[in-house]
Amino acid sequence: MEQIPLYQHIVNALTAKIESGELQSGDQLPTEAEISKEYNVSRITSKRALTELENANLIYRIQGKGSFVSETTTPHRPFSKTSKEILLILPFTHNPGLGDYEKGINEYLATTDYTLKIQSNTIVNQRKLMESALQSANSGLILYPVSSISDLGILYQYYLAKYPLVTMDKCIEGIPFLSVVSDNFDGGYQASKHLIENNHKKIAFISSLRVENSSSIRERYFGYLKALYDYNLIDYSVSDLTDRFLKHENDNGREYYIQFIQSVVDQGITGIVAENDLSAIEIIQIAKELGLSVPDDFSVVGFDNIHLASFVEPKLTTISQDFGQMGYQAAQSLISLIENPKDHPHENVVVPVRLIERQTVKKL
Repeated sequence: MEQIPLYQHIVNALTAKIESGELQSGDQLPTEAEISKEYNVSRITSKRALTELENANLIYRIQGKGSFVSETTTPHRPFSKTSKEILLILPFTHNPGLGDYEKGINEYLATTDYTLKIQSNTIVNQRKLMESALQSANSGLILYPVSSISDLGILYQYYLAKYPLVTMDKCIEGIPFLSVVSDNFDGGYQASKHLIENNHKKIAFISSLRVENSSSIRERYFGYLKALYDYNLIDYSVSDLTDRFLKHENDNGREYYIQFIQSVVDQGITGIVAENDLSAIEIIQIAKELGLSVPDDFSVVGFDNIHLASFVEPKLTTISQDFGQMGYQAAQSLISLIENPKDHPHENVVVPVRLIERQTVKKL
């Protein structure tokens, strides 16, 4: 289980009390000081928890008086299915670069009497879609979350309501939903091992997102670290570089990649494991603009095997995910959860990945 922030423990606990009716509309919540004492946390942490609850419209605050449960809070109700429609929420409308999950889902649903409805979102409105879906007549939800830590409040309400929900690509931090994911750890390991077997000794990992926000990226990073450890190639100068770029706030993607490439060249790094193919392709293109060549100046391995990976020059060596199988397994798991809620599997489904060798890795 992934580690959950301290403030989120408090948010989840108070949300549970509100949803169960233990705290009802108009009831006053404990003060920041009382919460700090009860949960053995700082005042900053307790204040953050109350702010999150306020942002979720679960409570309102009156200066000088305290925090109170909102009048509009939806009372807890057990989930009951009233239709044969499955909802799929994706963070993109149509992106062939991320694979055709829909095809796999429909392939399984064709063997059942369930149908599929698809909605797309951005980070801004994922919560609104999920709030609406929680009150809908859908039988269940397949969610491709924007991150492992987004919208935990509403997701915890799904958990409390026993709403059938399966996530794809990422696990939700601190909430035990069934997830269907690629073997990201093995993918990160395979990518790194491939570079090592081509005599690369200094290998960096790059992500366009903060690695702690995504379980899938984090597992790829851990696989990369395990390969370096197994082959006795831990280099603390490279680790410092990787850690620095994994903690970034990526406000300017292009400048971020330029700085990374310059650091790679300055430190004599010869291999890069990229978070995904889009990041790998961006590195290749910017390297060209800087007068550098992949794989002559450094080698790159991507992750996903998107359609574009086989058309860029040079063609991208990458780790292939089976998007169709992920969709199929997600649908199968969700229908099992709906039809047999007491007998459904509790272990996450991990779909194997494989290395696709092309032209972006040079043997040294």
